[in-house]
Amino acid sequence: MIARRGVNTLVLVHRTELLKQWQERLQAFLGVGKGVVGTIGGGKAKLTGKIDIAVMQSVSRQGEVNPLVENYGQVIVDECHHVGAVSFDAILKRTKAKYVLGLTATPIRRDGQQPIIFMQCGPIRYTAAKPAGAPHDLEVLPRSRLTRIDVPTDAGIQDVFRHLANDQARTEAIAAEVRDAVGQGRKVLVLTERTEHLDAIKAALDGVEPVPFVLRGRMSRKQRAALVADLDALPPDAARVLLSTGKLVGEGFDHPPLDTLVLAMPVSWKGTLQQYAGRLHREHASKTDVRIIDFVDTGHPALLRMWDKRQRGYRAMGYRVGSDVPAE
Repeated sequence: MIARRGVNTLVLVHRTELLKQWQERLQAFLGVGKGVVGTIGGGKAKLTGKIDIAVMQSVSRQGEVNPLVENYGQVIVDECHHVGAVSFDAILKRTKAKYVLGLTATPIRRDGQQPIIFMQCGPIRYTAAKPAGAPHDLEVLPRSRLTRIDVPTDAGIQDVFRHLANDQARTEAIAAEVRDAVGQGRKVLVLTERTEHLDAIKAALDGVEPVPFVLRGRMSRKQRAALVADLDALPPDAARVLLSTGKLVGEGFDHPPLDTLVLAMPVSWKGTLQQYAGRLHREHASKTDVRIIDFVDTGHPALLRMWDKRQRGYRAMGYRVGSDVPAE
C-alpha cells in the first residue's frame, strides 16, 4: 500500500519492538536504505518525512499531540485496536492524511470501544486468509485438574488465580508436560499471568535441558533484545523452552519456530486467546503442526466458565479440542 499509493507515510506502533520490526521489514520489502525510513521512539527521533515509524507514546504526551502527525499523506496504524485509548484516538483526530489504514488480528475490544476503531480507521476491508505455508494441524490438549479449590465464596478471581499459582502439585504437572514436549523436540512457550507463578515453574524445571529462557517484565529493553537474539540463533530444529507472562509476548514478539503453547494460567477473553495462539501461527520451515496444552481447573465454577469460553475461542480459530486427560 505504501509503494502503490506513493505518498509519504507514517506508521504508528505502540511498542518499541514493533518499531524495530517495521523498520527491518520496510527496508527489506521496499528495497530502500536506512536513509528513507525514519523513526521516533525510545528517546530518539530521526525522521525522514518519506516513511517514518513512530511509537504512539512519543507523539502523544499528556494530551498534547506532536503536530508532525499532520505532515503525512497516509497513516498506517499497527495493532489498531489500541486506537480505543483516548491518547491514541487523539493522534488520529489530529492527522490530515488522505489514507488511513488499520491493522489488527483482534478488531473487537474487551471494553466494547471498537466503534472508535472503525470511526478512525474505517470498516474492515480485508481479512487475511491463512498463509499456504502456515501449519494446518491445530490441536488443543486439555489437561484437567480435578482438585477442589478452597477459597472464600466472596473471593475475587485474582484470589483464585493466586491459589492456582501456589498449587505446587499443579506446577509440577505443568513442568511434566513441558519436559514431555521438549523430549519430543518441540519448541515450547509457557505462559502465565503472574510473575510468582513464572518463578515457580522455572524452579520446577530445574535440570531440564535445554535450559529454559525466561522473559521477565523487569528486564531492560537491551536484555530482552539479547534474549530474543539468543533464541533466534538456535538451530531451526533445536528444542527450546521460553517462559513468560502473557503481556510480554502479546504484541511485538516474534519467534516463528514456536510450535507448542502451555497455557499455565486460565484466560477467557477470545482476543487474549487469539493473541497467545498467534505466537504459534507464524510460518516456519520446521513446523508442521501446533499444539496448545491447556490446564483446565474444574474445582471452581468461574474457571469452568472460562474453559467454556476458551473452547469456543479455540474452535473459532480452527483448532480441534482433543480428549481430556487428567493432570494429576
